[in-house]
Amino acid sequence: MSPQHASRRTVLRRAAGAAAILAVPGTAAVAANAVAGETAVPRRPRPRAAGPVAPGANQQAVNLLAFVAAQYRHKIIAGQQESTWIDGPDYEMNYIHDHTGTYPAIRGLDICDAPGGATERAIAWWQAGGIPMFGYHMGAPTYSDDYDGSKQTVSIDKVLTPGTAEYTSFVERLDNAAAQMHKLREAGAAAIWRPFHEAGGTWFWWSKEGGAQYQRLWKFAFDRFAEKRVTNAVWLMGFNGEPAASAACYPGKDYVDIAGADTYAGDQNYDPQKAMYDATTGVVGPSIPVALHENGPIPDPDRLVTSGADWVLFNTWNVEHLTKSNTVEHLAKVYSHDHVVTRDQVPDLN
Repeated sequence: MSPQHASRRTVLRRAAGAAAILAVPGTAAVAANAVAGETAVPRRPRPRAAGPVAPGANQQAVNLLAFVAAQYRHKIIAGQQESTWIDGPDYEMNYIHDHTGTYPAIRGLDICDAPGGATERAIAWWQAGGIPMFGYHMGAPTYSDDYDGSKQTVSIDKVLTPGTAEYTSFVERLDNAAAQMHKLREAGAAAIWRPFHEAGGTWFWWSKEGGAQYQRLWKFAFDRFAEKRVTNAVWLMGFNGEPAASAACYPGKDYVDIAGADTYAGDQNYDPQKAMYDATTGVVGPSIPVALHENGPIPDPDRLVTSGADWVLFNTWNVEHLTKSNTVEHLAKVYSHDHVVTRDQVPDLN
């Protein structure tokens, strides 16, 4: 991003003021954007904003969640997962900007992708006006802390039993993640925190023993972050593509700020994924914003509006999931659409 653009962006954010955090446009555009032959679904009232579940949540986290909640059932926040191995960590962000003239509001990162570098990129994204979202392909404790390690099998009883090697490894990894969040806090930044994603799936170690064990892990991690005074995290709990079948994983609204589900539909299949949205809301209820926390093709914004698939954000996965699953023409439509929130539309969250 050029210094000139950064300066202009800062002025715009400051001019927006605190009131803009909860501002959403009216619904007149719904009818205008309706697909021929479809009837627009009336927008339901957004849930009343509540504070983050993290004990002692700081002002940045409060503002971040308030902004997300204000978009729910009115807008969808654009997000993009970065890669670090193609052409630098800005490959996807530059691709979107080159083809649309704007940036996604949310930058998805992973703690295990060079943690320090990811943290610095998250801080820079916040300072440029965006929202960082941290996932974590945490390796099964005692295995490598990376994607390959995340697919291994480990006894969750051992992971949660003090004195075991698995417990020691797990706590060290949580504490490292907490330390990265502390660096963000020291820089004045908050982030969406998205651990143990695709809950209910049997491919990651944290879901292989079922819902009750998953909940134990989630609550332990939540309590450990509280003990370490991580006050700048907004907690996103992401189901896999079958939320109803994975309902036993849900730890409850006292531990979750945002819920979600994900799917990788076929290339250039821009379906709004209404059934998966409804299944997620059926598990978590009407008060928790629901995110499409990973996707390949981005749902068509017109169809999101007309179908009532009220995803609060999308997070397109990296590399070919961005460049092959979405045409350049579709990206241009998405990133210029009234229903989609881009980085230049995020108010000052400090």
